[in-house]
Amino acid sequence: MSYRSVVVFGGTGAQAGPIVRHLSAAGTFKITVPTRNTSSDSAEAVAKLPNVKVIQSDYTSEQGLRTSFAGQDACYFIINSFDIREPDEYFWTMRAYEIAAQSGLKHFVYSGARNRLAENGFDEAYRNSHNVVKAHMSDWLQQQNSKILPWTVVYGGVYAEMLGSALLPMKQGEEFVFVAPVHENSVIPLMPLENYGITVTHILQHPKDFIDEFVDAGATPSTLPEIVAAFVATTKKSARFQPITQDQWFEEAANKGMDPESRFPKTASADDPATFTFRKSFGSWWNMWRDNTKEVEDRGRTKSGDKLFVPGRIATLSEWMEKTNYQAEPKEPTKMRREAAAKSS
Repeated sequence: MSYRSVVVFGGTGAQAGPIVRHLSAAGTFKITVPTRNTSSDSAEAVAKLPNVKVIQSDYTSEQGLRTSFAGQDACYFIINSFDIREPDEYFWTMRAYEIAAQSGLKHFVYSGARNRLAENGFDEAYRNSHNVVKAHMSDWLQQQNSKILPWTVVYGGVYAEMLGSALLPMKQGEEFVFVAPVHENSVIPLMPLENYGITVTHILQHPKDFIDEFVDAGATPSTLPEIVAAFVATTKKSARFQPITQDQWFEEAANKGMDPESRFPKTASADDPATFTFRKSFGSWWNMWRDNTKEVEDRGRTKSGDKLFVPGRIATLSEWMEKTNYQAEPKEPTKMRREAAAKSS
């Protein structure tokens, strides 16, 4: 059994965009994409895909959620954590699940996260806006009665496409230098965005296999030396890894247009305790990856042969580099970083 109608939140964005494209290509789904601005370039591009309808709606109002869920079999639900206050993300995620149940949905697929904060004893050094709410909400969702509304949590990692922005190497002469405030054995799960599309489409085509499950979307856990090795192997270019301090990383981020003291969301007041500064969030984010080991990372990852393994995904970082013709050129995958890059140019 698979579904006919699917609403994909965030379908004009970096993560859910590939989901819309893969569902469209499957040819068996009617896809609805809610967006606040139906005339944006990204919305108009999505609207041109077969079997895709773009509607004006949002996830931060009850009416927006009811409009989005009306007549749908399933959803992919994601909130941009950089664009909303922390308590509001909790509220609207829970409200979305409630309204989805009231609307008669058959499956709630949530863009979640491993609770790395809990895994690290709730140490404040690891608390960041990238995944703290999604991690807690993933735990909450796993306590809900799937007889009322079946759920699946999908989790990934750091977008592999960030190798064109936050993880972009510097060129020194003929050598590329990958710099980051981590150790040689620190593990970062790099997530090819295309794998979100493959994974979620597979889930919605085989829903019974994934109900009540916490599903790895297909990240490739990698150390910086492994990233360098993949880059050298696929491009034949010279490269190395250079550890740096967080202060050095923030200095470079500021040079690229990111104000370390700015807050998420941009509309937040400077004294709002329910928001993160860029420095606080990314500092904790880097702490998390700096202290992440291969043993810890592999503990929660699905392996080939497991019942939740999804076929057809990009399996290695080298494969991703080859498929995307990665040449260490700047390319911003997220709207937030594109705006910062435009500001600094």
